[in-house]
Amino acid sequence: MNFYENLVNNFTKTIADKIIEALNEERVYSLYLNTNKILKREFYSRFPEITNHPLVENGFYYDKKQYDFGRHYLHDLGVYYIQEPAAMSVVSLLGVQAGDYVLDMCAAPGGKTVQAALKTKQEGVVIANDISHSRALVLSQNIERMGIGNVVVINNNPIDICSYYLNTFDKIILDAPCSGSGMFRKDEKMIDDWSYQKVLASQKTQIALLELAYSMLKPGGTIAYSTCSFSREENEDVVTYLLSKSDAYLLETDNFPSLYRSLHLKNAVYFLPSSFLGEGQFLALIKKPGIFLKTKYATSQYKGHHQAILKQYGLMHRHNRELGGILYSLNYDVAINHLNVIRYGVRAFDDIDKTIRPHHHLAHYLDASQSISLDESSFKKYLAGETLNYQIDKGYHLVSYEQVNVGFIRSANGILKNLLPKGLRRR
Repeated sequence: MNFYENLVNNFTKTIADKIIEALNEERVYSLYLNTNKILKREFYSRFPEITNHPLVENGFYYDKKQYDFGRHYLHDLGVYYIQEPAAMSVVSLLGVQAGDYVLDMCAAPGGKTVQAALKTKQEGVVIANDISHSRALVLSQNIERMGIGNVVVINNNPIDICSYYLNTFDKIILDAPCSGSGMFRKDEKMIDDWSYQKVLASQKTQIALLELAYSMLKPGGTIAYSTCSFSREENEDVVTYLLSKSDAYLLETDNFPSLYRSLHLKNAVYFLPSSFLGEGQFLALIKKPGIFLKTKYATSQYKGHHQAILKQYGLMHRHNRELGGILYSLNYDVAINHLNVIRYGVRAFDDIDKTIRPHHHLAHYLDASQSISLDESSFKKYLAGETLNYQIDKGYHLVSYEQVNVGFIRSANGILKNLLPKGLRRR
């Protein structure tokens, strides 16, 4: 079966033709705003030509020819996350709320994790997993860039974490690996990579992942099952299999007129480029019956040797844990035994057994109220990795630009050392 035949099989010939036509048009761009760092109205005032995403509160469309946000310094400072418009709709429609305990099963590169973490605020925790170590590292880097402090990044096979987290999570995001037909406009390589054999192979993985996800969902909890595929075999058929093997049922999604209602599964929807301003995405909201009991997080008091510096940076109220010479800070105490942890909340301090020093993640997590405000000239020097000229006390200091933290400097013997990581410097 070729791609067009697969489309017709799922959507009818009329809709399939409209999808093919849309796939030959230019893609659209959007971003998700980090309101921990900048107010919506301020971002609007700086970039007045952006337009609101219809389903995502802090999502915005933009014209890349007008605003190249991927190259803007605000991207490096974690002010926003560039994410495809349909993909960012998933977390909004899942209805993640403050306090939720969330699992993102296939989380890299991290867009949905970031969105969920910001929605849970500091009242909830997100466990973000990716089976690929290299992709988990990218995920971790994005959490650092965005200054997120309530995410635990792990690198595990979902089978290994299933028994550990049975009936645990309030919400689960399963953006399953798929054949990728919804991304044809975004990545032309996906066109040549597509085959019906890949669709069927993906289906087996998706069924296994969805069954694992359902076992980790607590009674009354909800899974957002999504793919960037147009194939019924990877979408409706996968969800139908779970429904036939469990007590799960589907929730109705938003009645937004641009969403395409599945012909084969009630309450499942597609974001089609022919009707929605974005790429291709499938979504089903899967509910586990039962009485929903809100997660009660554990708290614990840090009793290590670094209480003074934790107090200095306002972290003593959080759960602080030492792992491999690094002091991490998470908003609550989350069990991580037997898991391959990449990042446990904020990577706050390194070399804690020697000369303890603050990490770049901490700079992006903290607000700018106690920082040294840089002028434009000093800011450009800092981004280039150059030494700054300030008369300040000995020690580590935060520096910011336009009320957004940039990083740390260290003052010693009249010299200010620039601590911006070399890989982040701009010349």
